[in-house]
Amino acid sequence: MSSENISQQKKLAVSHNYSKNGENGYSSSSLIKKELVDPITSTSQTLDRQLNNTSEVKPEKNSQISTAPKPNRKPKTYWGWQLIWWSVAAGFGITGGAALLWLLVNPPQPNCQQISPLSADGERLYCAHKAAESRNLEQLETALALVENWPEEHPLYQLGQQMTGEWTKLIISVANQKIREGNLQAALDTVAKIPKSSPAYSRVEEAVAGWKKQWAEGQSLYEEAEKAIKAIDWKKASAYSLAMSKLDNVHWQSIKFREILERIALEKKGWQILKDARYLIYEETANEYGEAIALARKIDQNLYIRDRAEKDIQKWSRSLIEIATEQIEEKDLKGAIAAIEYIPSDYKLKKEGKDLILLGHAKAATWNQSIEGSQVGNIVVLVEGKAAAAQITSNSPYYQQAQTQIQRLQKQLDDLAHIQLAKAIASVGQPATLKLAIDQAKMVGLEQPKRIQAQTLIAKWRKDLLKIEDQPYVLLAKQLAKQETVDSYNSAIKQASYVALERPLRIQAQTLIAEWNKRVQIIEDSPLLAEARVLAKEGKLGQAIDVAYEIESGRALYEEAQDEIYKWSTELQIAQDRPILNQAYGLADQGRLTAAINTAYQIGYGRALYYEAQGAISKWASERDAIWAEQQAEEARRRRQYQPAPAPSPQYYSPAPSPQYYSPAPSPQYYSPAPQRSYSPAPSPQYYSPAPSPQYYSPAPSPQYYSPAPQRSYSPAPAPAPAPAPASSSDAYLLQE
Repeated sequence: MSSENISQQKKLAVSHNYSKNGENGYSSSSLIKKELVDPITSTSQTLDRQLNNTSEVKPEKNSQISTAPKPNRKPKTYWGWQLIWWSVAAGFGITGGAALLWLLVNPPQPNCQQISPLSADGERLYCAHKAAESRNLEQLETALALVENWPEEHPLYQLGQQMTGEWTKLIISVANQKIREGNLQAALDTVAKIPKSSPAYSRVEEAVAGWKKQWAEGQSLYEEAEKAIKAIDWKKASAYSLAMSKLDNVHWQSIKFREILERIALEKKGWQILKDARYLIYEETANEYGEAIALARKIDQNLYIRDRAEKDIQKWSRSLIEIATEQIEEKDLKGAIAAIEYIPSDYKLKKEGKDLILLGHAKAATWNQSIEGSQVGNIVVLVEGKAAAAQITSNSPYYQQAQTQIQRLQKQLDDLAHIQLAKAIASVGQPATLKLAIDQAKMVGLEQPKRIQAQTLIAKWRKDLLKIEDQPYVLLAKQLAKQETVDSYNSAIKQASYVALERPLRIQAQTLIAEWNKRVQIIEDSPLLAEARVLAKEGKLGQAIDVAYEIESGRALYEEAQDEIYKWSTELQIAQDRPILNQAYGLADQGRLTAAINTAYQIGYGRALYYEAQGAISKWASERDAIWAEQQAEEARRRRQYQPAPAPSPQYYSPAPSPQYYSPAPSPQYYSPAPQRSYSPAPSPQYYSPAPSPQYYSPAPSPQYYSPAPQRSYSPAPAPAPAPAPASSSDAYLLQE
């Protein structure tokens, strides 16, 4: 403990004793004790006050002694007076020693645990000072409240003022700590308890002004930084945070500065997450929206960027509802449910999405209604759909649609009841019950969803009625046709013809009629075909063909007869054309190729041996062309040997013309004669283009004819003659052979 605190404690002890005995006067022993409390630190004012009190006490005692009655005694002797003075001197000595002993020993300190409002001011001041040393704000406020109302004439006023100044400084330090903790209002509330009469109150005003100014600057920078963060302006936010770090305030300079930096980092991270979530949406499918929502919800709810994320999540959730609505319109309830599942459960749109799914269930009840079979399943589905729509509350945006759907479902339930009853009646299968069932089904209105089903059943039952009416005709016709005679078939056909057009059994009746007509034709034409076959077996192919031609087109045996006619015609043509072709083969074997070709040409197109004849003609024409080419080459060699002469520039001739094709004709083809040789001397030997290579002809429907050998340029071509063979010497040689 410092010397100053020790001095203050001793002063407080003196003030305690002084305040306790000052009002009622002091005994000599108490004065001695007070003088011995703290001779070093007591003020002159306190000592003077104690001396004055002491001088006042002695006269009181003297006045009491002087007023006492004097006894009637004899004058004292010498030793009597000696004894009295020695007694007085001894009393003073004992009193002085006791006072010295009291001064040398510290008086006992007050028990602050037992202090009360009735205790002396000195004791209370002493205890207040001891409590204030703990820097406890409540104790400091209590100490200030103790001395605040002391008047200036109070014996402890000056000491109280001194203590008030020290306590004020302590309270300011406590308030500074609250400022460092970021609690301006608590600091202001703390110093507000300091009385204006405090000697250090100017320091209070100075501190408060500084706090408010720094706080306003820091708060302004902090708010601007927050605005920049909200605007995603990281550069500006960093600039404000840097300016905040330069403030002369620990709270703003350090704590809030780090807080802003951390906030910027977190906001940047959240912004990146939000951008990643937005990038996920490309094709705008329900799955993409769901993934984006899940990612955006990972952003901390305490971040400013979460507000932007919430707006996006709301927008994406609305898109999911729109997708679900479209899927319900497309009758894809599972897809709609999957889309709504992506909406977070703690969002208001989730309730709207659930109502949409309930409406979807109500609509789906009418999607797959079965027409055939029992309608119990359909009724159950409709009841479930109606119950789903009834769960939609009046505050839902789908409430009106739900009520409309409930009415539709109820109408369908009513229609199903009519249809079910009509089916039960129609199941009897009698004309009367069918008519009654039709009347019952007609009760389904024109614009009712079950109208199509009712009309379908009505059409079916009407068809059943017509079948019942026409069935006897068909059954009787079948019975008549069992005799399998022409007359029975005709009778059956007549009976089946009673089934009119647009009747259900019309197709069946017409099918039976066609079958019976076919059987009648077979019975009628079979003798003709049998006769033709007999004639063919006898070799009378022409007669057989004529008989088979009597079976007309469209008859049951027409195709079979035509097959026989074709077969017999082929046999007949082969019998007629084989001798001609054999004759041509014979001529070719003799080397008479042109004659063989002309003979084979007698077999016309469409005949059975036509393609065989054409193949032979192609072969013989190739052989003949080769012989002609060889003869021309030999003739050219002879001319070069016997008629030498200077030759002018060689003369070139165009190649032989391409083969010409002529339309076929049954009569033989005549060729123009070969060109005549010219024996006039030529100035120079002539060069001829090489003979064309032999041509190969594949069999074809049209005959191929060959042009005569190429004509020489120096002699005109002779007029065509009807001679059957060319006039060249080489071909003449072939004809002689």
